[in-house]
Amino acid sequence: MNFKNQTKFHIHGLNQEKLLSDLCKTVSLNEIERKEKNETTFECSYFEYKKVEKFLKNRNVKIVSIKHSGLAYNLKKILTSYGLILAVLLFSVFYFVQNQFILQYEINGVDRLSEVEVVDFVKENFSRQKNKISIDEIEFGLVDEFEEISFVSCMIKGQTLVINIKEKLWPDEMYGEFAPIISQKDGKITGINLISGTAKVKVGDLVQKGDVLIEPYTIDASGELKNVEAKGEIFAEVYNEGSCDHYQTYIQVDRTGRVVEQNDISLFGLLIYSFKEDMNFQMYEVEYEDLDLTNNLFLPFKMRKTIYYELEEKIISSEFEDVKEEYIAKAKENALENCDNYDTIIDEFYTLRHLSGVTIVNYCIITSEQIGGIE
Repeated sequence: MNFKNQTKFHIHGLNQEKLLSDLCKTVSLNEIERKEKNETTFECSYFEYKKVEKFLKNRNVKIVSIKHSGLAYNLKKILTSYGLILAVLLFSVFYFVQNQFILQYEINGVDRLSEVEVVDFVKENFSRQKNKISIDEIEFGLVDEFEEISFVSCMIKGQTLVINIKEKLWPDEMYGEFAPIISQKDGKITGINLISGTAKVKVGDLVQKGDVLIEPYTIDASGELKNVEAKGEIFAEVYNEGSCDHYQTYIQVDRTGRVVEQNDISLFGLLIYSFKEDMNFQMYEVEYEDLDLTNNLFLPFKMRKTIYYELEEKIISSEFEDVKEEYIAKAKENALENCDNYDTIIDEFYTLRHLSGVTIVNYCIITSEQIGGIE
């Protein structure tokens, strides 16, 4: 970002060469541009513009315009804006006052209890002022009021009172209904060790993840169905697959190395200064960086730096046979990520599928694992 503080003068008058020559003896000038015979523009430091203005007036030179730029000028505008200063002071006072109160409630962990009931009880029985709130009193009060609560903890986070509740477990929830044993993976059944319940699969069956392996019931000698715990061990050959696609031609997007920066300075969320370099990128990606400009400053100035990276497209051509081993290795690596136990690998293979300009490598690693039941 250009933080250079400059003032640009546009003047009209005669004998400008001698005038500027005399002025350069006391002030450093730059960006001098002769627009017409009697018109000239030039720049000087913002901190010396008063001296330049006085010099020109003493020489009876007509000043067409004066334009300021830079951080110092913008800060001066802000500091001399009494309305903004009053708004900042009022905002600060209001923020300090309202920050002393609880404005919202967050209830976590409730199932049978109603969040509304808990919040209403806390609002009716305890103060909203932070300095008058006793966390211990709220916790004891909630336990005494609601028999469903076995444990409660509270904390103040900003202007939010966070209440974490653990409800009591009732007998039907502690024991519940018997659940079936579900397959944890895809595979081919190789062994069944049934202890109780009814097996829904047999050796040689192909199952998918989520299929029921053992139901939690049994049929007694009289033909009646009796609920029991589903218990047993199911073993299978598990198919761990991974794939990788090769494209004969594809478009690759890379950065060219050219970068453009944009810097925006704000105060209380209001943009007060912005600078952006000229950009003519057809393709680009953007990164952001937020900086605090609070060193030695009372007001919380912030700067957002936006960086534009130029991108270009390249058409890449590749023959599958030249990189075949590389893509097979990638597919195998993807398959290995799905294996829980490398020591139980019993077989592995890969297949190729050729479509229009695309070759799909599918790698399969077969492992022997327990897919359901007692671990």
